[in-house]
Parts: sequence; C-alpha cells; structure tokens
Amino acid sequence: MASARDIKQRIRGVKSTGKITRAMEMISAVKMRKAVAAVLAIRPYAESAIHVLKQLSGIVHEKHPLLAERPIKKELYVVISSNRGLCGAFNAQVLKKLRQVIREDADRKQVFVTIGKKGETAVRRMLARANDGTQGIIASFPDVLASPTAEMMRPVARVLMEEFTSGRVDRVVMVYTDFLSVMSQEVKVRALLPVALKDTKKALNEMNGKEKQPQGAAEYLIEPKPATVLERMIPQLIEMELYHAILESNASQESARMLAMRNATDAAKEMADDYTLAYNQLRQQKITQEIAELSAGMAAVQG
Repeated sequence: MASARDIKQRIRGVKSTGKITRAMEMISAVKMRKAVAAVLAIRPYAESAIHVLKQLSGIVHEKHPLLAERPIKKELYVVISSNRGLCGAFNAQVLKKLRQVIREDADRKQVFVTIGKKGETAVRRMLARANDGTQGIIASFPDVLASPTAEMMRPVARVLMEEFTSGRVDRVVMVYTDFLSVMSQEVKVRALLPVALKDTKKALNEMNGKEKQPQGAAEYLIEPKPATVLERMIPQLIEMELYHAILESNASQESARMLAMRNATDAAKEMADDYTLAYNQLRQQKITQEIAELSAGMAAVQG
C-alpha cells in the first residue's frame, strides 16, 4: 500500500500535468480559430476561380492535359496528416480511410505523396507490412503544415501535375480531414486530377453547407486568349484546392488536439481528486489508530 508521502507526490505530479494539458488546450483553441478564419476567407476566391475556369473551358476547343481522363491503372494518394501527436484519433482516422480506399481499389497500383510526418511514418509502416514491391512515397512535404500559404503549395502541385501529365499515374486523390465543427470532423477522399469542375464545385458547395444558386451568365474580355488563361488558371486551381485541404486539415487537427487536451485535463482533475480522497482516508486511518493506541495506553495506566 502506498504511503501518504507517495500519494502526496502523485497528487503534485497529476496537478502539474493538468496545468500543462490546460495550457496546450488553450494554445490549440487559438490556432484552431485562426485556421477556421483562413478556411472561410479562401472560399469566395475558390468559388470565383471555379466559375471563371468553367466559362473558359467551355470556349476552349483543345483539351487541356490536366482535364484529360483515361483508364485508371495507377493512382497517387496525397495523404494529409499532422506533424505532431496528442490530437486524439485524428491521424488514425486518416490512415483508416486510406486503407479502406486502397482495399477498394486493390486492382490498381498506388504511390503516395505525404503532407505531415505522422502520415509519412504510418504509410511507410503500411508499405513495409505489405511488402509487395509498391514504389511507395515519391515525395514528402512536412514543412508546409506549420504556416501554410498559397505559394508553398506550388512545389506540391508541381510534383502532382508532373506525375499526371507524364502518364506515370492516371489519377490523383487527396485524403484529408474536413472541418465541420469543433466537435465534428470528417475524413474526405476527393479526386484532384484529372480536374473535374463539376466535382470541385460540388465539394465547395458541401463545404459551405448548402447548394449555391447557379450564377448568371457573364461576359469576359479575355487577353491574350482563352487557351493561355486556361493554361495559367488550372495549376492555380490545383494549388488552391491543396491549400484549402491543408487549412481544413489544420483546423480539424487543432480542434482534435484541443478536445484531447480538455479530456486529459478533466482526467487529471478526477485523478487528483481520487488521490486526495485516498490521502485523506490514509491520514484519517493513521489518526484513528493513534487515538486508539492513546486510549489503550490510558486505560492500561488507569487499570
């Protein structure tokens, strides 16, 4: 049985841990609010870009390489996770969804681009267990998660577009976590290449929580020519989709971490209360024993 001194040390240790988890919860809450604000800020730009791109694609006769669909023999999965742990089941849910879609497409070959150290480690472990000669991870970009910007998406988008246009992969898919609310996040699987404007527009409508009304026809003065503008806009759309997915993932990650730290803080408080109760009971037993011994001694003297 633990002594009173041991229990007292445990109480101090648990309370100290609770203070740390409480501080981490507050930091995650601040980061989550910033990430959510960034997500909401980018949506109007994304909708406008898709609308203009749709108008351009309707008047350009030659097919853009990034719009071309072909039979799918090999897929590239962009796995967006986190660099740090202590965020509950956030990373586990991403990997669970990834394994599920891989099982569904078992007849196709897969390669991976990872964004986040936790996802990279898990994918390498998964490939090592499979040991089927899969090419594996062709690129990793953990640094873009810390403070993501649209410019930081360009190297990632360049790798994806090069893999697709060269014919080394026939489809590029993102696996990321969509932020729905503080208490709810959902892992999404969305095709990135070939660019499907209809699917992209639908995804944005889902993110906004409602179907958008179709915008009225607009006239554009396009210079130098539609094909040139389309050539510039499609890579920017891909960068924007990557940027948006990372912002959604970051907001979900910080929300999951905030809830995990809140639960840890509550658990530390309950544990401290239990230890305090055990400490008080031990002290009470000791006091009771001392009183009984004094009473027995007095009775012996008087007798």
